[in-house]
Amino acid sequence: MKKLVFSAALVLSLGLAGCGETTTKDESAKEEKSVAETSNDSKQETAAPVSKDDGKLTEEKFKQIKDGMTYEEVVKIIGSEGKIMSETGSAGEPYHTVMYEFETDGALAASTMTFQGGKLINKAQFGVESSDIEITIDQFNKLENGMTKEQVFEILGGEGAVISESGDVVMYSYNGKTLGANASLMFQGGKLMNKTQLGLE
Repeated sequence: MKKLVFSAALVLSLGLAGCGETTTKDESAKEEKSVAETSNDSKQETAAPVSKDDGKLTEEKFKQIKDGMTYEEVVKIIGSEGKIMSETGSAGEPYHTVMYEFETDGALAASTMTFQGGKLINKAQFGVESSDIEITIDQFNKLENGMTKEQVFEILGGEGAVISESGDVVMYSYNGKTLGANASLMFQGGKLMNKTQLGLE
């Protein structure tokens, strides 16, 4: 069941983007009114600045999200509620599974988070996190299933971008040296289980 949800999360995350954003205008208005009435500069300094990516999933936020977190914990990190994409089972059941889409910081980016029994079992993204490492077909051909992450990263020159994580199953992406060329690597238990490439030279 878990592997099926992981696959669905990855596939759907690659083709979807955008969702609703939660705002806090009422709270901000109340804080501003309070500061104006008291004319206390120290209170104004304590007001948290609103960043331009407030409520959107960024690379930094994506890295903070960990397997096993609750929906509330994830929302607190991102700063906005997710949009339900799919739901299986009923609330309170151990296999109640919900997939959410979150608004991302980028027009061509997308991200999904899947929860089962109230806990995060998969996070997936496209275009949110990226890697500056460019690899060649020769490097790709040196990779063998069963290699450890350390062995693979040494051959490729570093760690790629995490595009999906579900428990001990992690998928990384790398760019090729030509436009559109890329490779994806799937590890389970810290060992390479699958490698796929498109257009590497």
